[in-house]
Amino acid sequence: MSVTFDEIVKFAQSNDERVNLTLIDVTQIEFEERVKLRCYYCPKYDTKWTCPPRIPNLDYKKMVNEYENAAIISLGLEYSNEREFEDARNKSSLQLHRLLLKIESYLFEHNNVTYNTFIGGSCKLCKNGCSPDKCKNPGLSRIPLEAIGVNIVKTLKKYNINVVFPPSGTIYRYGLLLW
Repeated sequence: MSVTFDEIVKFAQSNDERVNLTLIDVTQIEFEERVKLRCYYCPKYDTKWTCPPRIPNLDYKKMVNEYENAAIISLGLEYSNEREFEDARNKSSLQLHRLLLKIESYLFEHNNVTYNTFIGGSCKLCKNGCSPDKCKNPGLSRIPLEAIGVNIVKTLKKYNINVVFPPSGTIYRYGLLLW
């Protein structure tokens, strides 16, 4: 029995009332090579186990299009100054990541075993950063949307969600749920 979008929304909001979910068509997800190239210019390039060049060499667009259902999950965290921005930036990423893991568990418990999730921004599960030898949390870490080439700004625009840079007062994190 497949879990419905409404059931996922109810579950997600019972875990965090700030979360928003938008049901999207997998064929409307914008993939661009130039987005993946941005990872190369990140100061953390080749230091995170869930970021390029360390992620699996898959055709991510093809993989995403194998799914019938997709949702963008967003979570916002307010801040009022530059110091709070850095804190909100890290916390929002981690909060979204943990919520996605809870949704994955919910799907698994309801006989949906081929789900996948992608986080917004790099994995921040390890407080002191990634181990140089191997990922300390391989079952919990997730790949960022950007690393697989998703242009989240263009994708969200199709659903009347405008992402503005730099953020002002609230930082939003966006993840992708596939089931």
